[in-house]
Amino acid sequence: MEPQDEKIVVIARHSNSRALLLQSRLAAEGIECFLSHQNLLQGAFSSGVEIKVKRSDMEKALRLIEESKSEHGIQKESALKSLKSVRRILVPVDFSEASMKACIFALSLAAKLKAEIKLLHVYFNPVIDIAPFDTSHAYQINLVNYLHEAEQNARNQLLELVKDLRAKAKKKKLDTKITYSITNGLAADEIIERGKKFKPGIIIMGTRGIGQKTRGFLGSVTAKVIEKTDIPVLAIPEKSRYTGIESLKNLLYATDFDESDHLAMSRLVNLLHPFDISLYCVHISIGVRKSWQKVKMDSLRYFMEKEYPKYPVKYEIVVSDDIINGLEMYMRNQSIDVIALTNHNRGLLARLFTPSITKMLLGRINKPLFIFKSPQK
Repeated sequence: MEPQDEKIVVIARHSNSRALLLQSRLAAEGIECFLSHQNLLQGAFSSGVEIKVKRSDMEKALRLIEESKSEHGIQKESALKSLKSVRRILVPVDFSEASMKACIFALSLAAKLKAEIKLLHVYFNPVIDIAPFDTSHAYQINLVNYLHEAEQNARNQLLELVKDLRAKAKKKKLDTKITYSITNGLAADEIIERGKKFKPGIIIMGTRGIGQKTRGFLGSVTAKVIEKTDIPVLAIPEKSRYTGIESLKNLLYATDFDESDHLAMSRLVNLLHPFDISLYCVHISIGVRKSWQKVKMDSLRYFMEKEYPKYPVKYEIVVSDDIINGLEMYMRNQSIDVIALTNHNRGLLARLFTPSITKMLLGRINKPLFIFKSPQK
């Protein structure tokens, strides 16, 4: 006999119409389901209707909800949306060692995918930071001369880089189109705007290490680009030992069970299939493995096996005392070369790269980081 005070738990939040459909589905399977409508007062577009069940029914209810998603094509539609082969690669450069590594990565990737590379250099515009206290003719002449000289120096460096990369491509008998663009302003803003116009399949950026007075290893520019763009970003650390995509053998996708995992993993498979790279899908569970985590992982596995039956993926739930220790241990044991994850509000990226733990992680790990943006709901 069930206890009268069995705990009721929230298993999902959906729009009112979707919640009613799921409630009907669960009831048909003998699961008592409760809807909490209090958040509907926020407006017709709110997705705040909570679906609640008894704790003893939680695992079965979650499985039915995941099956329902597949039946209605939600996962498939999400994964196919914006899923295109990478035909354009944008590489912001500042002529540092980190950006040189990004260029080499881009060249090796473009060669296999037959993609075009566009190099972008943003040189600093002092007008942004200088208040117009001095309006003298001499000041204006000096400023014009400075801007002209800065642009010429930047252009010369960029042309040398383009020449060098084209020579490398020719030496390897690669027919890779390499173009370039130069502009002035704030680096992150210009990269984001150029991304909107050029519409690349991926942005590859070099990132400076800790101690550069930036936001952790990502750097302030890379961090802002990741935050503001919908384009996948591959961040290459300055101290990374990898010399190209061919040197990567094992990629870990760290899932926090966001619904956009299907889109991110689909993009990864489409990107990685020309290369001999093994894909691992891992969730770090704090303290103890929860039953709902297995349901979510099984759903992700079912989707990927159905859509990409010829691309094997290893799925694991790792129990650890914290995310950093769990990831570091798994990466070491499996010889992981690159980390991929989805960036969404209060998600894994936010928790993984808080200032308090960034140094601890990157003191031991200098791996390329592949970031996908979770679509806004």
